[in-house]
Amino acid sequence: MKIDQNTISQQTISKEFRLSERERLILRSIVHNYILSAEPVGSRTLSRRYRIGLSPATVRNTMADLEDMGLLTHPHTSAGRIPTDLGYRIYVNDLMQVEDVSDEVRRTLEENLVSFSPETNEIFERVSELLSEVSRMLAVIIAPDLSSGELDRVEIIRVASGRVMVIVVVRSGLVRTILLEMNAEITDPEIADAVQLINQRLSGLRLSEIHHEISKRLSDSRSSRNAIVRLLLDFPEKIFGTLSNKEMHIGSTRPLLEQPEYRSSDKMKGIIELIEDRDIIVHLLKDRTQGVTVTIGQEHHGERLKDLSVITSTYRMGDELGTLGIIGPKRMNYSRLMALVDYTARIVSSRVANAKYNPSNS
Repeated sequence: MKIDQNTISQQTISKEFRLSERERLILRSIVHNYILSAEPVGSRTLSRRYRIGLSPATVRNTMADLEDMGLLTHPHTSAGRIPTDLGYRIYVNDLMQVEDVSDEVRRTLEENLVSFSPETNEIFERVSELLSEVSRMLAVIIAPDLSSGELDRVEIIRVASGRVMVIVVVRSGLVRTILLEMNAEITDPEIADAVQLINQRLSGLRLSEIHHEISKRLSDSRSSRNAIVRLLLDFPEKIFGTLSNKEMHIGSTRPLLEQPEYRSSDKMKGIIELIEDRDIIVHLLKDRTQGVTVTIGQEHHGERLKDLSVITSTYRMGDELGTLGIIGPKRMNYSRLMALVDYTARIVSSRVANAKYNPSNS
């Protein structure tokens, strides 16, 4: 029975395929070997390496049956087989066992993420770089949409003549910092007055409400005399608008480009162009369900994405959910990487929950 790879869904795969134990063993062994070697797998390799107790002829016949089902294919230049998207999907759904995260990787993650401030840029930059290095794939983190969070307070610090840093603290404990360029030098009394006005009149509002409420709440004569407040009135999106857009951080591309799939200049160029298209990456990761999710090849419904797999998990920042994950070739170690992504998400959630903003560190 051959099934169209473009029409089968993740949910129906297990129902459509009733593999025999022999077929399950052969498919599992082929996927496992191909993940490790990046080379098409032949019957002699399986018989010799996996001690499956079957003759090469029996293995070849079973491989042919799996190819007829659409679970294996063979490159034109090789007699060996490689998994199709459906083959990978059945492997992920039914055949593999998710590995435990190794003690070494646990130590690496925990030591490097032992503490950080609740400033979201610091969190995302550190986690995305670390996850790229540990996974040897491309790590991506999308920040939660903080627009529904409530403003706790704003702090303002002068960092140079005519430049101030605005620190926005959300009641969940998360922090964003924004640099503002002023047209004139700002005095300490102006800064103190702006902080008092903003906190008295905007604290407790949801960030999504501030854009609409700010003109009503800060339009009196006292407010209009303050240069910082005037800037907020004229351009509220400079501070509060940036908090409602989902922010994305991408880790190092070097580990991904070291994968065998990107040895050719054309393949390397294609993946670099994809990485630079942030809209596509956001589309890949947005609206993922809670927990660990895996999408493979043509499940992404895009020609540029057909050779990629994506593993994601949600993490919690206060009351909001963000997404982190890895992007790489379909020939990835799903068993190890699903556990890694899940563990990283749980560490991020835990560390953020314990992070406290300390104004003295600003």
